[in-house]
Formats: sequence, C-alpha cells, structure tokens
Amino acid sequence: MDNNRRDLRREERIRRERMKKRRRADVTCIIICAVIFFAVSFVNIFQFNRPTESEVEKRKLAEFPKFSFSALTSGDFTEGINSFFADTFIGRDGIVSLSKKLDTLRGYDYNLGDGSFVILDNGSGSASTDTSDVGDILDSLLTGNAGGEDEPGESTEVPAEPTEGIRLSRTQLTLTAGSGAVLNAENADGGNVTWSVTDESVVSIEPDGTTVKVKGLKAGSAEVSCSDGTSTASCTVKVEAVSTGGVDNGDTADFMTNGLFIYGDAVYTQCWYIPDNVKTFAKVAAYYKKLFPDARVNVCIIPTSAIKIDNEEVKSQLTDQEAVFEAMEEIMNDPAVLGGEKINFVSPYNEMYANRDEYIYFRSDHHWTQRGAYYAYKAFVESVGLEATPLDGFDIEVLTEDYSGSMYEFTKDERVKSFKDKIEAFMTRKKLTMTITDRSGTTATYSEAIMTWSKTYSAFLCGDNPYTVINVPENPQDRNILVLKDSYGNAMVPFLAENYGNIIVVDTRYTSMNVYEMFADYELTDILFINNLEAANSPAWTNMYMRAVGAK
Repeated sequence: MDNNRRDLRREERIRRERMKKRRRADVTCIIICAVIFFAVSFVNIFQFNRPTESEVEKRKLAEFPKFSFSALTSGDFTEGINSFFADTFIGRDGIVSLSKKLDTLRGYDYNLGDGSFVILDNGSGSASTDTSDVGDILDSLLTGNAGGEDEPGESTEVPAEPTEGIRLSRTQLTLTAGSGAVLNAENADGGNVTWSVTDESVVSIEPDGTTVKVKGLKAGSAEVSCSDGTSTASCTVKVEAVSTGGVDNGDTADFMTNGLFIYGDAVYTQCWYIPDNVKTFAKVAAYYKKLFPDARVNVCIIPTSAIKIDNEEVKSQLTDQEAVFEAMEEIMNDPAVLGGEKINFVSPYNEMYANRDEYIYFRSDHHWTQRGAYYAYKAFVESVGLEATPLDGFDIEVLTEDYSGSMYEFTKDERVKSFKDKIEAFMTRKKLTMTITDRSGTTATYSEAIMTWSKTYSAFLCGDNPYTVINVPENPQDRNILVLKDSYGNAMVPFLAENYGNIIVVDTRYTSMNVYEMFADYELTDILFINNLEAANSPAWTNMYMRAVGAK
C-alpha cells in the first residue's frame, strides 16, 4: 500500500515538473515572438530611408496620407496609413520576389506579370483564346439588345451618318517602303466605285470593291482616289524610305519558353496574334463609341521590342509584326466587326520601324523608352489632324544611366543583371498641373507630368495610379481626352500635354470607377486606348474595359 502511494506521489511530481517545463517553454516562445514582433514593428515604423519605389514591382509605393478631419471621419486617413505601412514594410520586395518564386514552383503562371505586361504563347498555353461569351455580349450591346436589359448609353442618340458624298476611312497615310495599309470607301452610291493612284511608282493599289490595299514602293508621295461617279474622295499617301539601322550584331538569339528572347545585350519580347481576341478588343472600342457618340474613339496599339531585330536568321523565327498590324488595321476598320460604329485605329508601327535604330525600347525592361513613346504620340496626333511637337521642342533630361528593369524578374537569367539602361525624359515647355489619386485614395498635385527625382519607369505619370488629371492652361480647354491605358501609356501621356487642354487618365486595373457614369456628360473630344500588342490580344483587358462601363 505504501509502495503504491510512493509511486503515485512520484508520478505526480514528474507530471508537475513536465507541466512547469512546458509553461517555461511556452512563456519563452511568447516572449521571443513578442520581442520579434515589437522589434519588427518598431523598425518598420521608425525605419530610416523608407523606400518610395518597389524595385521588384517597378512602381511608386504609397505615401503617408495627409491629415484632414473629413479624411479621418470617412476612414480614408486610417486606410491610407494602413496602405502606407503595408506598402513600405521592411523587406517587402524580398518577400514579394520569394512569393513569386514559390508560386512558380507550385505551378502558378506569371505570364500576366504585374498586369501591364502580357507574354502570349502561340495559343496553346497560358494565353486565353476563349472570347466567345464576351464577343456575344458585345454583339448584343452593339445592336442595342443585351438580353432585354437597359444598358448604359442605350437611350443616347447616335448621330446619323451623312447620306451624300463618298469619303475614305483615312485622308492621310504614312507608310515605309514595303509596308501597306487598307483604305475603305464609305457612303459609296450603290457600292460601285473606281480606284486610282497618281504615281504608281510610289504606291501600288489592289482594289476589291469598296476596299483597296495600298502598298508603299519607294520614298515619295501619291494620291489614292476613289469615285462613285458622282463624288470623289482622296487620301494622301506619304512613303518614307526604310531605315537600315535595326539590331544585327551577328549573334544567335536565346529563345525562352515564356515568349522572351535574349539577343546581344538586351531582352526582347516576341509577338503573337490571335484574331478573335483582337476582334473582341475592336468591339469594345466600338461599344465605347456607341456610349460616347460625340467623342472620337482611338485605339493605339504598341509593337513589341522585337521590331528592332534586323538579323534575318532571328527574324525568320519571329512573327511578322508588319503583317500583324496590317491585319489588325483591317479588323479595326471592318464595319461588320464594329457593328456600324467607327473608330480610329492608330498604328505606330511604321513610325517606330523607321526609327528602330534609335533607343526606343529598354534593354533590361519590358517597357518602351519615352523616345519610343514619342513616335506613337506623333502617329496618334497626326491621325486626328493635330501637329506633333518635334523632339527638339522638348527639354531632355537623363534621369539615370544605371537603370535595371523588370526583365531579370521575368527571365531569372544571370546575364540580364548586367544589362543597364538610361532613362530619358522629354519635358514639355508648357506649364501644367497634374493631380493623381493613388491606390489608397490619397491625392497629390505636381507641376510636371514626369517625376525627375525618380530613377525608374515610374517617373512617367508618377507610376500606375487609378486616376490622373492633367490640365494645360495655354491649350484649348475644350479639347479634352480620356486615356484608358496599361503601363505603356505612362510614357506617352506626357506628350499629349502639347495638344490637349485636359487629359484624364484611368487605369482600369486599379479602380472600380464607372467611366460611362463619370464622363457621359463631360465634353470629351477623344477617347484613347493605349495598350501594348500583347494586351490587345488578351481577354483580361477587354473584360476590364467592359467592366469600366458597367457592361460586365
């Protein structure tokens, strides 16, 4: 009996000792975790040299919100503080980079990059080609019958097209020797037309009813005319000599499975083309035209950097971008696709190809340079009858000559770490104010559209923000443009300050704003879609643009 009691007491002592050890271990763990938590919190709150830009995401980070009683009572101030500390958390870039690497190991596809860069394969991989549902919805919207529901703009009167006098889809056209375009005769009496050209040595034509294929043969100028017997319309075609200054250093290209390739000291983006996706993009633009009948709707699509390649062996492995842009132009001008609406398709291909020997794309980043964006700006403003300011009309500043862009994150190739770029900024000489609303809802106003203190691509428009407004007092205040863009648009928009009084920029990735409700009564002169070529082939972007007018 005594032995049993002694055994029980011994087991009880042992149990108590174990419990004490567990408690001590638990308390020790709690203390260690608390010390780490409070140390990290202290360092995060009071860290010196707090970052203002993300090197991994290539964007401007949230700023500490300005205090006001209205912001405090609405909750915007505390939400802004939360965004500020979350965006500038110590070691955040390393965590984001590690997260992407781990997700890649788990099979997640980062082909969509940060939402502004889309790398497509040939239609069999990550690039979605299923746009049938979206296309059906748009067909219904364009014909004014979307399942019997009232849609935005359905009650808006669309101006009737003139019933007299033939006209052409373009009155001015610039080509390089060997490139071509399509002209359409509109309002032709009975559809019977005849085509002619003033100089067949400069321009050749291939008529097909009310459509004609125009091809530039050599440098010069010619008039392409169309007549239906009662009226005549003409288009002035300027043909420029082809530059021979592309990239051809005799190297072989190292192609990667994600649509990129390394050639020499740069990473280039290939081009893929999915006609059904482009048709859907065209229908979205046409729907905007239906919603905003008094505004001119423009679509400007940006070529990929492979446009610079002149090495024939490498080019033989690339999609012909010239042919792609010709096909896109045909789609964007096809009345059957557009449901009777009319949009202005702006192809900067010829301008950029003619100047491909210049520094128009970064070597280490997936974006174009602002010099490259200038040639798209020039193509756009000339397409709407405005005059482009020449490059020497800007004050040029070099922000850095040691820029390392996003391509290492996309390729993970050690060679790319040595690729360096400079960032040129073309500063307008006109006075302006730019007000941005960032992702935390905080607003800030600047006297420039380019942040010269930034040493990354985020210098342009202060990076990607949901909503930006630029006012240029000396320009016509009734000339207003709404820009819907991916990050390629950031480098081009500052040039628009040369021609427009008010520039409104919306990035549909970062706002739930209903563009139609916001601007239906605003006297817009133009709506401009600026997207890189791969985004124009992406259903993700057409879905966002539809959502932006409450149509999805």
